[in-house]
Amino acid sequence: MPFFFAFSDCEAAEAVARRLCADRPGLGVVPHGSGRPWIVGHWPDASPLVVRHRDNAVALVGSYAADEAELARRTRAVRTPTDLDALAASLPGQFHVVAAVAGHLRVQGTAYGTRRVFHGRTGSVVVAADRAAELAALLGAPVDTAQLALRLFHPVPAPLDQRALWHGVEAVPPGSALVVTEGRTARTHRWHRPPEPHLGAAEGATAVREALRAGVALRTTGGGLISADLSGGMDSTAICFLAAGRLRDTRLIACTSTGDETENEDGHWARLAARALPDTEHLVIGEHELPLFYDGVLDDRDRWDAPSPFAVSRNRATALVARMAARGSRLHLTGIGGDHLFFGGAVHYHSLLTRRPWLALSRLRGYRTLYAWPRREVLRELADRRGYREAFAGLTVRTSGSLSLSRPGFGWMHPLVVAPWFTPDCLDTAERVLADAAGSVRPYAADRARHVELAAVYSGTQDVRAYDDAARQAGVPVAHPFFDDHVVDAALSVRPEDRATPWAYKPLLARAMTGIVPERNLTRSTKGDGTPDAVAGLHRHREELAALWEDSALAEAGLVDPGRLRRLCLAPGSPELADNALYSTLACESWLRTARRAVTASPGRST
Repeated sequence: MPFFFAFSDCEAAEAVARRLCADRPGLGVVPHGSGRPWIVGHWPDASPLVVRHRDNAVALVGSYAADEAELARRTRAVRTPTDLDALAASLPGQFHVVAAVAGHLRVQGTAYGTRRVFHGRTGSVVVAADRAAELAALLGAPVDTAQLALRLFHPVPAPLDQRALWHGVEAVPPGSALVVTEGRTARTHRWHRPPEPHLGAAEGATAVREALRAGVALRTTGGGLISADLSGGMDSTAICFLAAGRLRDTRLIACTSTGDETENEDGHWARLAARALPDTEHLVIGEHELPLFYDGVLDDRDRWDAPSPFAVSRNRATALVARMAARGSRLHLTGIGGDHLFFGGAVHYHSLLTRRPWLALSRLRGYRTLYAWPRREVLRELADRRGYREAFAGLTVRTSGSLSLSRPGFGWMHPLVVAPWFTPDCLDTAERVLADAAGSVRPYAADRARHVELAAVYSGTQDVRAYDDAARQAGVPVAHPFFDDHVVDAALSVRPEDRATPWAYKPLLARAMTGIVPERNLTRSTKGDGTPDAVAGLHRHREELAALWEDSALAEAGLVDPGRLRRLCLAPGSPELADNALYSTLACESWLRTARRAVTASPGRST
């Protein structure tokens, strides 16, 4: 998997970098002007783009729309680390910026978390890295069991879900950069803030369309064979048509997995779209060709920064990618992220109720009809005007919440789903973590709805990083243009009443894709549901899932009751498995096993 470490230009940091290179032969090294190691890592797709001007140097790592001449021009204007703030904001793609400027090391990822930055100390030296798991291995850092205990509950309240899961490994928040001085002192610098929603539907659709075009163009440049998901949903269909419109020396395969077509309309809508795609091959994999959910839930190759629900569907989610690897695809595009940006939600009208009451009440009546919400529940939640910290302080692990859509969810956060197999120690530990955080946590925005949607985006980009690794293991790197900073900025710039409505499905994206995607595909108002496939997988794999708890890492840590889990896995129809409660437990079990092995096997140790 790609990864890198970044080091300051000083003797103490040089010693750490040299030791790393000795322990792991074959790593690439980009030096400081002094000759000391600056960036050390593994980058199989392309080496970092590096330019130098006098004593300063700037490197881009990832996918970006810039060449050496342009980066050199920008670097000549840099005098201090903060002068780099505008660089990432001006370039499409998903990439890290690593800079050595005026004696400082600056490392930043993306604004919304597709690329992260972590840091830790070995001796007196601050080391930066793009992967928490790799940094933990270098430092010999032990797993923070208390933080892991909270990850068993879902959904984990933001921003606690963005914390690193090892002692001594610190996470830099998305949209912030790490600045290290003389290798010893570290601080974070906020370089990006989400835009205020100020655009109307027409302007917003234009902004989204141009941002998506730029993101897809970046990935389709370079020729060869690429592939893309064509699920039948609006998101992947948009990506496919944008990619097909860019074909010159590039060939495209659109890939569909149909699922159970007696329950799911995705295959029908994908075929309709494929008929209109120019110069594009359409590959369809039927339900019986796909692995079921829970197939391959453990994989020794995992080195994920955090537990991810992708562990539960790993082999199923990467089945198309594996096919494309056999065909020679150099890159696979997905529509992941579209739901996070364009689906919207009724929580916006909780916030709009005081500013646009008649519009809010009209839309809320629509949502209540659509989801059959009890009127009393809607009124109760609308009356809840607590601030973020008050709501956070009200979280409890002693009773379980529900993720059912049959109840409105207008809160800052969902109640935690508490599984019956969590031990008393697990409950006590999670309760302590919440209590310790209660006095200092801050929302992502003062507006409740904006906080909720940003929390969903940051959670989504965290999960997608695990999928990226699984896809590479299947043979092809993947890209998610919807999660490009420019695309997210464009979507969030649009007023919520133009993005979220009960009367239309993803109206902003539909308007943005008018004239690009066939109108019939833009009028689809249904969405495929993988629940029947998940239930079938639980039945098929119940014996191996039950056996998993016989040597459970979570049980050894005192967090789960393995006997109860064994019994429930052998009774997959049990109501105690509702709300996908098993997903987070399996994700944490898989993650903890590989995290422990990685630290045990690592030659790196903190000093």
